[in-house]
Amino acid sequence: MYALKITTMKYYHIIIAVVLLTGLGSCNKFLDETPTAHLSTSSYYTTSADAVAAVLDVYHLMKDQAYGGYSPSSFGDIMADDANKGGGGASDQALIQDLKTFTATSDNGYVYNAWRDNFKGIYLADVVLQQVPGITMDSQLQTQILGEAYFLRGYYYLQLERLFGRVPIIKTPIANGDYNVPQSSEADVLALIEADATTAIADLPNQSDQALTDRGRATKGAAQSLLLETYMWEKKWTQAQALGDQIITSGQYALDADVTQIWTLPEEFGPESIFEVNNEDIPGKGVGNLLNLFDAPRNTWGYGFVVPSQSLVNEFEPGDPRLNATVIFNNEKLPDGTVANTATSETGYWNRKYWLPVSEIPTNNGGGTGDGPTNDRIYGLAEVMLWTAEAAFQNGNVSHATDLINTIRARARTSGGNTNMSILPAYGSVTLAQIYHEERVETALGEHRRWYDLIRTGRAATLLPNFKTGVNEHIPIPYSEIQLSGGVLTQNPGY
Repeated sequence: MYALKITTMKYYHIIIAVVLLTGLGSCNKFLDETPTAHLSTSSYYTTSADAVAAVLDVYHLMKDQAYGGYSPSSFGDIMADDANKGGGGASDQALIQDLKTFTATSDNGYVYNAWRDNFKGIYLADVVLQQVPGITMDSQLQTQILGEAYFLRGYYYLQLERLFGRVPIIKTPIANGDYNVPQSSEADVLALIEADATTAIADLPNQSDQALTDRGRATKGAAQSLLLETYMWEKKWTQAQALGDQIITSGQYALDADVTQIWTLPEEFGPESIFEVNNEDIPGKGVGNLLNLFDAPRNTWGYGFVVPSQSLVNEFEPGDPRLNATVIFNNEKLPDGTVANTATSETGYWNRKYWLPVSEIPTNNGGGTGDGPTNDRIYGLAEVMLWTAEAAFQNGNVSHATDLINTIRARARTSGGNTNMSILPAYGSVTLAQIYHEERVETALGEHRRWYDLIRTGRAATLLPNFKTGVNEHIPIPYSEIQLSGGVLTQNPGY
């Protein structure tokens, strides 16, 4: 396998940002790229280095921009029942509270950012898919780069489909003036994601063939996980179970021995990691994870957003080691020796997943607030096992679902130094409610999936106050986009 000798993935080295993103960032329309974005297409995309630089730029839009851009935690955690907004009070990022109470309007800034940033990623992926095939370069490297672009385009479309439902399908860079593309059905968008993920699976290397310097780049397993998640949304249970089992038995991944350590820096790219957004704390570069700052306790260096809810705390069974790996309690002694003070938390708890010990806080090491080091874990083996269990249950294969869930529970029971083997007893025959429980406690506040799980499984109306069935399954299409489209884009029902 040809190894991409790129050492900049930990620091998103946006070589073509001046060419592509300068015009994008100032535009009001989601597809209104200025000619600046196309100036170099005839002269820039000529070498393999150009191709690598172009695809690295597509990865950049996966970086969680917290509350200055697309904010997955605002939708996945806060809109659900896993977290309250937190922060400095009702007026601090009040637009996020509007999301949580289902009173957000089509001019909500977080709604617009989600639309804008994911379509930016799609545009940049389309540029790669258009330009890279014409470059004379190593064919294996070329195929891999195109596979990454297909994976990333499918990933961005999944973010959009889950949030907005009907969105425009754009498969080539939009020419100047051709911006108003009508929305496609949800089924057609999901079909596009399936096609992109399937192409990527064929083009990408196994993780075992990936050079260490390329960690953070998509592999076959990442594309398979994207396709699996898409099947889960489509309720294609037979395909989902078969694909999930294929990933599980591939020999590429293994559950980490201790679930409580997965979100620590030493466990980045651990044995069960399938795909992570690779962040770095290069002092002063602002290329790190903003959630380390935004989710950190307010009495330390953070802003105190995404605070665990009482509902989430109550979900954990007594003694489950995953609770203390997810939630910080008042007066708890933390691993760095500090004692937690949760007095200023809206709920009385802090978020543990993005917590940093004092020695790892960027501002204590010559860095800035945008230099958070924690990777975002997008796909991991445990999530794949949980989805496979759910699909198996829906297929009537309860024994297989039970085995998968009990494996997850057994790993949790023996984590964090726990020696009490009576906690988290094995299920004799798992129920769907028990699968949903494990999905929640295993991934809470890290993968930002709770909101989507509630929508996908039809449980949101029962569990979320103010949720209106037939309306709040999606967020509104940004008003500015509808207005600028001249009526080509139409609003989602109820907004």
